[in-house]
Amino acid sequence: MPTSMTGFGQADYTDDELSADVVVRTVNGRHLKTRVHLGLQMPAVDEHIRTLVGKFIQRGTVDVFVRIDWSGAGSVAFNERVIQSYVQALEKLRHQLDLLSEIRIDQVAQLPGAVEAEGVPNEVADHVWGKLEPVVTEALKETVAMRASEGRALAGDLQKNCAAIRDATAILENRRAESIEEFKARLEKRLGAALEKAALSLDEDTLAREVVLQTERSDIAEEIARLKSHLAHFEAALDEEASGRKLDFIAQEMHREANTISAKLTDPEMSEKAIDLREKIDRIREQVANLE
Repeated sequence: MPTSMTGFGQADYTDDELSADVVVRTVNGRHLKTRVHLGLQMPAVDEHIRTLVGKFIQRGTVDVFVRIDWSGAGSVAFNERVIQSYVQALEKLRHQLDLLSEIRIDQVAQLPGAVEAEGVPNEVADHVWGKLEPVVTEALKETVAMRASEGRALAGDLQKNCAAIRDATAILENRRAESIEEFKARLEKRLGAALEKAALSLDEDTLAREVVLQTERSDIAEEIARLKSHLAHFEAALDEEASGRKLDFIAQEMHREANTISAKLTDPEMSEKAIDLREKIDRIREQVANLE
């Protein structure tokens, strides 16, 4: 079964030196896009997390939130130039608005750029990653399991819509022969009335050729055949756990044939069924957009 791009997973770890909470959230995306939210400045750990995500997930937007409480996290440095700029701007605004409250340093320190965490040496970051890797792995496994579960649910719904498309196509195909005869009769009647009004005559062979020509222009046999072929291909790909990209491409082809069928139809009953057909295909296109 295909896999959904929507998922969630979390895991935590604690020992005497370090505690960590990891949360992974994934949503739709055309390609794999990983965003790591790591409280400490550890570029090496950030890169390890991105590499690990790529081993579990191929497509979608992935957010990895990591909260670490660590005794060796190091100190922080205040950016005095940034803080001074904040204070001057806030003091000016306070006087302009005639505010009574004083500016507090703890509030200023929360503003962007006021506090800078000191970097962590690579060898220390490797030590932290040794403890963090199993936690991130567990959260990713939980996320993948949820994505698989969502994928199974979507596949079930897709199969129902495929069955509805097959039924609608069969109705159009069965009605086609009868509709062609009715169309021929209407066309012959209209042509005959127009010729009679214009006091013109037309031999039977020429009239028959015109009727055949107009009938062929409105015939949907080829479109129905291609639509049935695309549908069979889609269902086979669904069973083979094809990627969302492949399923989306096939659904687009189905949508193109359904549009052509709708444009050709003149029979009200068939036009109504064609609308149902397009609705089911549109639903499929929405669903496969969420598959990995």
